[in-house]
Amino acid sequence: MSKFILSTDTCCDEFKCKLDEENISYIPMSYICEDEVFQDKSNCLEDYEKFYNDMKNGKIFSTTGLNAFEIREYFENLIKKYNSDILHICLSSGLSGTYNIVQTAADEINENSEHKIYVFDSLSATQVQNLLLKFAKNLRDNGLTAKEALGKLTAEVQHFFAYFFLNDLDALKRGGRISGMQAMMGKALQLRPLLTFDSDGKLRVIEKIIGTKKAIKTLFDKFVSQYDETSPCPIQLAFAGENYVTDLRKRIIEKFPNANIQEGPVGPPLFLASHTAPALTAVIFYSKEKRI
Repeated sequence: MSKFILSTDTCCDEFKCKLDEENISYIPMSYICEDEVFQDKSNCLEDYEKFYNDMKNGKIFSTTGLNAFEIREYFENLIKKYNSDILHICLSSGLSGTYNIVQTAADEINENSEHKIYVFDSLSATQVQNLLLKFAKNLRDNGLTAKEALGKLTAEVQHFFAYFFLNDLDALKRGGRISGMQAMMGKALQLRPLLTFDSDGKLRVIEKIIGTKKAIKTLFDKFVSQYDETSPCPIQLAFAGENYVTDLRKRIIEKFPNANIQEGPVGPPLFLASHTAPALTAVIFYSKEKRI
């Protein structure tokens, strides 16, 4: 029997039916489109594709903050239902104020509760957060306590890497990250920004690459130079809109024939929090190195 309840938010971009199947509780994140509030409860790839198409076709999306009262109620109901400690894997504090809201709710409950809530800052989002969630699930299933699992995650999180490149600069322009002139020139040059999560869980542009073929090769080369073959963690390929994971998967299999490769989509929270476009390809893995 598990010694704690595993919880997360839907920024992990796992299908919600899969979370239910694996006994992982979750807080659905919300976003606004044309004055209507939507909860992120995607259960299939088609749900993600609808969001990609709506954003590409000019619909305006924005984030909406979590309700502190609802977060507290969510945790209290879990404790009441399962009579157990909770380990919550949270969206990066470097991208959103979500972590602070969740931690505050947990602190308030912990003051008077026999069962404790441990909040872990994933310093990431989307499929990186998902890979950390899988790591936490393995710890849970192997009988660790919530506090022990938190210690393991804290010790290892800086080894969980992601590299991804963007195929579309329009969202960067809309979010004020680049000017209209820069976006126009970037399109003309087929500029592909290469990004990663740094040690503070913030997105950082580390290189600007000309052309998709070169971007795929750069992504692959960075992965090969850092990948820890001894790690039991799978390699996660992530995508949104037009993507090149098939090419990337082929290269990885040629280099590492026995690699455990999984794939998953990138959903609304990352794009809305970072003002990036729903058109990217990413590789996520356990690295020999630590983030900087």
